Amino acid sequence: MANRNASPSVQRRMNGVIAIAAIALLLAQSTASGQFDVASVKVHTGGGGTTRRIEPQSLTYLNITLGEFIQMAYDVRRYQIDAPDWVINNGSSDRYDIVAKSSAPATERQLRGMVAPLLAERFHLSFHRETRVLPIYALVVAKGGPKLTPGDGGEQFVSPDPAGGFRFQNYPIGALAAMLMAMRSTGRPIVDRTGLTGRYTFSANLQDLPAGAASGDLKHAVVESDTPVFTALEEQLGLKLTPERAPIELLIVDHVDRVPTDD
Repeated sequence: MANRNASPSVQRRMNGVIAIAAIALLLAQSTASGQFDVASVKVHTGGGGTTRRIEPQSLTYLNITLGEFIQMAYDVRRYQIDAPDWVINNGSSDRYDIVAKSSAPATERQLRGMVAPLLAERFHLSFHRETRVLPIYALVVAKGGPKLTPGDGGEQFVSPDPAGGFRFQNYPIGALAAMLMAMRSTGRPIVDRTGLTGRYTFSANLQDLPAGAASGDLKHAVVESDTPVFTALEEQLGLKLTPERAPIELLIVDHVDRVPTDD
């Protein structure tokens, strides 16, 4: 619903957020049509680390929270899920294993979408959607300007930085905003308002990772670390996150079982 008291510029921003959310919803719905031929869904009891592996005809995710499976199945972010803490808390002790296979090759997006019927069948997950005006962050250029080097037009990749943290090569700012949005320490939607449309190369150690960190350490830090990134973001990259409010579509969990069936 439009906010009649909002200025035209604010209203355009709000409409943009709604449009992006609608596109994401359509994509999520389109990927949830297929089903696995064989699937095991169990409470995780083995301890140890996590496994996240997707192959052309199979998906193996071990020691994973139910919230992460919901994100995967419906292509939503953690902040878009309104559910009990044991579902959405990354530190939850309620964790699950899903090992599933398809009879035919499928894309990663299709395999992720196939998790949706499993959640409905095995956890009796039911939900509805509604839009609420919530806090967000706008990613903007800090005073003094960005501390970024234009890319060389080559491949986009991330590699460990010998000094600690990682080096981002030919990286779009939109991808950086998406990474920041996935971090636990931000916990809000992030809209890129930097106006930086090119690709850039930069080194960043936003979560104080040691020298010699591997790619898996970056993924772990993004998903599970609570280390604040606000000061480091401004000092290292000349960018900052400013708080705002905008309409966000939420997935509201109405019912979910804590113990899945394994038919």
